Amino acid sequence: MTGDGPPVVVGVDPSDSARDAAFWAADLAAARGCGLLLLHLTPSRSASVPGWLREIADAAERAGAARVTAEVACGTPFDVLLTRSHRAAMVVVGSFGRDAPVGMLVGSTAPGLAARAGCPVAVVRGTDEGMPPPRRGPVLVGVGGTPDSDPALHLAGELAAGLGAGLVVVHARSDTAGGRADLGLEEQLQRVVPGLPVERRIVADTALRALLDLAGTARMVVVARRGHVPAAGVRLGSTTRGLVEFAPCPVVVAPGPRTPA
Repeated sequence: MTGDGPPVVVGVDPSDSARDAAFWAADLAAARGCGLLLLHLTPSRSASVPGWLREIADAAERAGAARVTAEVACGTPFDVLLTRSHRAAMVVVGSFGRDAPVGMLVGSTAPGLAARAGCPVAVVRGTDEGMPPPRRGPVLVGVGGTPDSDPALHLAGELAAGLGAGLVVVHARSDTAGGRADLGLEEQLQRVVPGLPVERRIVADTALRALLDLAGTARMVVVARRGHVPAAGVRLGSTTRGLVEFAPCPVVVAPGPRTPA
């Protein structure tokens, strides 16, 4: 790949969280062979690129990212990144927003983007504020054995292969599902990631608890965007939102089908 396709777009500011997101995205862009756009949003128009943004761009180039661009744009992070998401390979944001409630790792921008973006959205964090995201461990993906989670499984397979990481597939089911659920999982793996080495984790628990339990040793968690469309707009499903808010590693939300409320 030559970097001629859609870039990975990162929302950046001078915070450590945003810098961590930029460097994480640089690794991803290098692995996927695509461009990297570092986008700083301001409330008023400004033509100058600040020195700290140039430093991040230089570091991203040294990490191997192709065609790194730094840009300053006018507008709110949510509105601008949502618009750019329709021409991006992925949108990446940091996790420790100033408007985050106590106990939650993200502000309002990340969940809103994850619910409505036109491409995958990554919310990047480490285990605690000030901690960089992990750069080792497997790619963890939650699946249900049905086409609803195919986009997440496909994306997780691509990410694992590009990064040289293992792929761990987590299928949470009730005790009564038994062999039917296991058969559905095998059919899904053959349909979406045939030939790719996969570690299977079939657990009798909720999907959120199962994924949070395993996320501490993962490089990232990938889930499908599942939710509904209430009068006020699209909202994430409870599992996806819980991971975006509380997981101890980066969470990547793949666009997926939405169901009416």
